[in-house]
Amino acid sequence: MQAFASPRAPQQPGPVSAIPPDGVAAGWARAILSQPSRIATVFWAGGVVASVSVLPLVRWPRSSIVALVIIAGVCATGCGVRVAAGARLPRWTLHVDVSVATVAASVLAAVGATGHVPFADLYTWVTIFAALYFRPLLAIAHVGAAAAAYAVVLAVGPRVPSPVAAWLALFGTLAVAAIVVIGLVSVLRRAGREDPLTGLANRRSFDERLEEELKRAQRTGTALSALIIDLDRFKAINDAGGHEAGDHLLRALANAWQVAIRGGGDFLARTGGDEFSLLAPGADAISVRRLVKRLADALPAGITASIGVATWDRAENAADLLRRADQAMYQTKQRRKGLRNA
Repeated sequence: MQAFASPRAPQQPGPVSAIPPDGVAAGWARAILSQPSRIATVFWAGGVVASVSVLPLVRWPRSSIVALVIIAGVCATGCGVRVAAGARLPRWTLHVDVSVATVAASVLAAVGATGHVPFADLYTWVTIFAALYFRPLLAIAHVGAAAAAYAVVLAVGPRVPSPVAAWLALFGTLAVAAIVVIGLVSVLRRAGREDPLTGLANRRSFDERLEEELKRAQRTGTALSALIIDLDRFKAINDAGGHEAGDHLLRALANAWQVAIRGGGDFLARTGGDEFSLLAPGADAISVRRLVKRLADALPAGITASIGVATWDRAENAADLLRRADQAMYQTKQRRKGLRNA
């Protein structure tokens, strides 16, 4: 049923588990959400265009021209900083970008009132960016700050017809937009980290958790075991009962194993078609055997699985730990095949 890998086991190649591609929406979300600095660069460049492009369109007062040029310079500086060092800047600097952008949009909103150019619409960029890249509470805080800034502009800036109606029309719309974007981002983030069939974590989430647990084990000196679980003859189950039968089995196993694992931080993921992976923080080579037995006992009648186990040797990296567990699983599966064919 299971094999335990030696820390010095030879690294023989085993089968590579097929990892189903994430959905197009999840891939798109990762591409966008993983590059906030690049998107900030685009937004700053848009601020330059918005500030400069209106100069020849309206007979602006001198003070408004000065303000437009200054804001264009601020946006150009923000764009330049992001181009030069955006990827190396800490994430908190994005909050600085949004705060500066809120001030810039407020100045432009005041200037626009004298030339009847609706620069207040630039608050939309602040709202969308904050909703995309910040946690919900922080995003709401930035949108609230923008709403307060616009209220000040309407109160003390150039006279605007129906200022209350103008504020409600803009930030009523932006509040709804922020809620929708935050909701969509939450769904897409979850889709990118969760297996849609079983509800377990997917391979990406498992890899991230493994790195976290390995760092914790290095820091605290506690044990860490990794398990690779591969169902035996899963193709035969699909061939006999169709894919619905296979899907039903995978969901049932996910539910049963979530009950069987320990409640102290064990992390179960579906990392391939019929392959599951499990992290057992604090489990040494002895206690992990009890865990393996519980997993085996939870299998439905007539279903078997090959389980490979590797306990961190306090020197290897995450890839080597998983490789040993995968090799142990592969050896068990080959041995079981040999017994069936004997």
